[in-house]
Amino acid sequence: MSSSIILLAHGSRREVANNVLPQLASMIQEDKSFGKVDSAFLQFTSPSLETALEEHIKEGVKNITVVPVFLFNGIHLKEDIPEILEKKKEKHPDVNILMAQPLGADSRIGDIIKDRIKETQRR
Repeated sequence: MSSSIILLAHGSRREVANNVLPQLASMIQEDKSFGKVDSAFLQFTSPSLETALEEHIKEGVKNITVVPVFLFNGIHLKEDIPEILEKKKEKHPDVNILMAQPLGADSRIGDIIKDRIKETQRR
């Protein structure tokens, strides 16, 4: 396997709140063009980003894209995640580890919000 994707979320102490990320990973995995797709968390639950990266590397993946499933461009995106990725790159210089842009204020998310509003108003 030459490439893989890790969807990354903050994580919650409430286990049920963490169930959305694996569901999203399954949706992405259906595409088949992305290779292996997994989920990882920064805090409160597992697998951690570090663990997920190591698992992919042990499986021989040489190109890993980490996709932060974050709306806000806070400290995790500016400092914490890049620091974790840099440490892995130093430990595994033969592996290409990239970070995609976070979800942020994307018009497609705006469309989802509008749909949710319309759904609520139809009730």
